[in-house]
Amino acid sequence: MKKSIIIISLIAMGCNSDNTERNLTNSDIEKIKNLHENYRGYWLENDSAKVVSLFSEKGGLIPPQNPGNFVIGQQAISEWWFSVIDHTTYPITDFVYKSDTLLIVDSKTAIYEGVSTVSWKTMRGDSVLSTSTSSSNFVTICIKEDYDWKILRQIWNVRPD
Repeated sequence: MKKSIIIISLIAMGCNSDNTERNLTNSDIEKIKNLHENYRGYWLENDSAKVVSLFSEKGGLIPPQNPGNFVIGQQAISEWWFSVIDHTTYPITDFVYKSDTLLIVDSKTAIYEGVSTVSWKTMRGDSVLSTSTSSSNFVTICIKEDYDWKILRQIWNVRPD
């Protein structure tokens, strides 16, 4: 009986989501929030280099309905998201987070989850071919590398209209 109580107590302590129990400083929490906001802001700036720089060297994408493997590494992420084919680009015009929540795992791991809505133009040269909007559920896994927080994985699925 005593062993059961000890085991249950240890499990309960392990499930505690209090940031202080996870040894995360206020500075780290602020850095994670900045990473999340910079990701949104860099997309709105349409700055592909800045977007990709937020990912760890081992970072990756797990896109919805991707017929291939996961997209791993900064170069692969850049090619997957930002390749220009036939002079066609997709500048972002709006990017909003809703219901985004920060979950602290431990002193080197955090997760953002929520809903994002992104709008963009499909352009060929200077001509706008179309405009689109998509809403997705997302999970972003963040890790601390040295003193910086980076995106390790980004997973999303498109929400039905």
